[in-house]
Amino acid sequence: MRHVPWLLALIVAAAAWPALPAAAPGAPPVPVGFRAAEGADFGALRDAGATAVKLVVNWSEIETRQGTWQWGALDDAVSAAVSAGLRVILVLSYTPKWASQASGAELLDPGIYARQPAKQLADWEAFVTATSSRFRDRVRDWQIWTARSLPLFRGTTREYVELLRSARVVIKAADPSARIVLSTPYGIDLPDLRRMVTDAFDDFDVVSLAPRGISPDALLRPLGVLRERLLPRGTKSLWIEWDPFSFGQRASWPGQLVKLQAEAKAFGIDYVFWVAEGTAITRIVLDTLGTQIGRRPFAGYLTRQRALLLVFGDTDAAAVVWTASSDMPLTVEGSPVKAYTPTGDARAVAADAEKSTLTVGNEPLLLTGIGNAVLLEAKQAGQAGAFPVLPAATDYRQAGDVSARLGRTNTELGLYNAPFREWRNDANEVVDADGGEALRTNGARERIYAHFDVDDTFLYFVDGRSLVEITVEVRGASAAEQLGFNLWYDSMSGYRFTPWQWVQVSPGWVSYTVRIGDAAFANTWGWDFAINAAGNRTEELVIRSVTVRKVAP
Repeated sequence: MRHVPWLLALIVAAAAWPALPAAAPGAPPVPVGFRAAEGADFGALRDAGATAVKLVVNWSEIETRQGTWQWGALDDAVSAAVSAGLRVILVLSYTPKWASQASGAELLDPGIYARQPAKQLADWEAFVTATSSRFRDRVRDWQIWTARSLPLFRGTTREYVELLRSARVVIKAADPSARIVLSTPYGIDLPDLRRMVTDAFDDFDVVSLAPRGISPDALLRPLGVLRERLLPRGTKSLWIEWDPFSFGQRASWPGQLVKLQAEAKAFGIDYVFWVAEGTAITRIVLDTLGTQIGRRPFAGYLTRQRALLLVFGDTDAAAVVWTASSDMPLTVEGSPVKAYTPTGDARAVAADAEKSTLTVGNEPLLLTGIGNAVLLEAKQAGQAGAFPVLPAATDYRQAGDVSARLGRTNTELGLYNAPFREWRNDANEVVDADGGEALRTNGARERIYAHFDVDDTFLYFVDGRSLVEITVEVRGASAAEQLGFNLWYDSMSGYRFTPWQWVQVSPGWVSYTVRIGDAAFANTWGWDFAINAAGNRTEELVIRSVTVRKVAP
């Protein structure tokens, strides 16, 4: 077996954490698994709290020549994982050179040919047949591809559905009790999930979300939409596969896992998979969760000022609490309330009669001893069917529009451009024009976009419920048909471009309004739309303001 250096880091890191409170730990709220390589020490994974493991079945390595199979390493890994008491999920992925759609120079790069779907579906079906026949006695769950994002998958949605559907037929024939796991693009792509629900609902049993690069805080709203409108509880099982490298610093990983566990329990998610390679995740975090929260049922949630409390239990309640950003004092009913960090350290709590006060920030705290009034309030929200979200600094639900006036310091009223200014291709030059400031693109430096995110309280996953109008105010062109732009936006069928708009000749400012009927605005790639000025070389686009309105259909 290969040496796995992260295991040594795991053991060293575990020894460095402080000791847990004296109570014996129980199971965490939601079972935890790891995504691991064939050479992993599965006993160590089990000791670290895992009950399941995902292993990739790399077709491009197992059948390098058609009809010649090399099962040795995978056989050993599955046997070792099962012997360690782990549930095994096999992830069927990656196409061998001889079966790939690739041609020419592409065949020299496995990063291209192995990521493409098979040229002949029969070759894929033969691989699935061989794999499912070999492991059906030891494996029940089969995920189709690792993730459907470039560069891991270089096919279309239609091609993926073909792989999924054919795999389902073959695997269910070998084992009718087997479960098929749908992989998703990185992030949480709600439009893609809607397409899968519409086009392939009968072809999968489990959805494996891969919210790479998204903070746990940003998962709350899309998970609520998913459970409310796309996959209500009971229709499909949900998993989350989390890569701590994709968001935040190492010090934030224990807090991420606590938030993910709490959110997973709240939204009825069955498994949280933690990407093990290179991390120093420790048993101490899972023991803290097991000791303070355990397998208490989700009761509901409540908000206090800017804090969100996810409450668990029927009578003896506990909670996970955090804020969107800065530290703040929080008073809750209950005495004595005790508070613990994700790694088990006790936090100071000031008790006064039947209330307790503590300081809460973005790092989550686990609370015990909370009073019945908190539990009752949380249960009422849960019974109302509302899903938890972090309280917003400003609520734009009733606003007629949101806008951004661009300059050195933007004036942003529910429309945000400033977070994207440091992106490699985004405009960041500020110019003075007509006594004010504006933002200018730079084609020579390839800074040709201006990205925007619409506040989620104003518009989120529009899904045909509203038409969207976007008004862009720009400086007039100096000559006809030499300066223009269009919008690149998050639609219900992926990111799309609106028709090109030439800017009229004018010495002043001109405005253009674009109406979009298929907006998603679900932050699929972290933003809702961008102004695109690619193609302008003799003159640069100067943008002063942008306004977004929703129009009743």
